[in-house]
Amino acid sequence: MSERVGIIGTGHLAGYLVEGLRRAIPEMEIVLSPRNAAKAAELASRFGARVARRNQEVADRTDVVLLTTRPAQAIAALSEITLRAGQLIISAAATVELCELEPAAAPAAVVRALPLSCAAINASPTLLYPDHERARTLLEQIGHVHNLESEEAFVRASVITAFYGWVYALLDETARWTEEGGVPREAARSIVLETVRGAASLGLARPDEELSDLLEALATPGGITRQGLAIVRDRGGLSAWIDALDAVYKRIRL
Repeated sequence: MSERVGIIGTGHLAGYLVEGLRRAIPEMEIVLSPRNAAKAAELASRFGARVARRNQEVADRTDVVLLTTRPAQAIAALSEITLRAGQLIISAAATVELCELEPAAAPAAVVRALPLSCAAINASPTLLYPDHERARTLLEQIGHVHNLESEEAFVRASVITAFYGWVYALLDETARWTEEGGVPREAARSIVLETVRGAASLGLARPDEELSDLLEALATPGGITRQGLAIVRDRGGLSAWIDALDAVYKRIRL
């Protein structure tokens, strides 16, 4: 892949993307925004990226620009640079819609995407709207790309990026409880993580089976899975997750 890639907004997400892209395509030219000087210097040192002197240089030297600023800064970042026809802007500014991005990015093309931090290990389920061959080809280097058919579907699915973080809270609580019972810390951590990986892998390997059916096969009458699940449901554990998803969705729809 010969695309030269620039990143404007050199924060945590940029770091995950640089790591994953460098692993996937060692020879790729990656140019970073200089605004977060310490982070840009660290990424340049670790992954052989180039730090531009200013954002316009990022645009001038690259074919694809990944916009990874905070949403409130996205339009201003695009408006202060001159882009050209044939360039592609991939915006990861979660709540900024295409109708705002397109005038600021013109005459470049622009799409929306939401990768996760596991892009660093090339395992990100990345949302994309609208479908764009060049964007898809690049993002496939960091994981599986999900093309959404509408911007509304993209917004709905983007709530899962918050859920992604909540999963760590559940894993941490479970690992801590296991450790407190006398299981060594490293073993407790690995057991919990491997269990979740196994459950996810089985679900992915059986795409024709409903997730509820996979659960039902485990939750046999009188068994410990059904016993524990009943407590979680009775105390509103699962409904709280739905409430949290609804709250995030309402926020990003504003």
